[in-house]
Amino acid sequence: MPISEAELKKLVSQISRVPAEKIRPESAFRVELRMDSLAALDLLTALEEDHGVNISQEQARGLTTYGQLLEFIKSRG
Repeated sequence: MPISEAELKKLVSQISRVPAEKIRPESAFRVELRMDSLAALDLLTALEEDHGVNISQEQARGLTTYGQLLEFIKSRG
């Protein structure tokens, strides 16, 4: 896996400004994590540039929770 679960949670926490300990697999990006489209783009960009994880916009639309993103990354690693 190009990014560990701990690193992913830390990255999501930094972008969403939600403490990492409050991020659970069922945490929805738009609701619990309060991430808008700009924050989502920041996350996708950081994943690609810093960790080599490429997620297309089409794929990203289907990833609505932290757990879905984590599973997607694990499946590609």
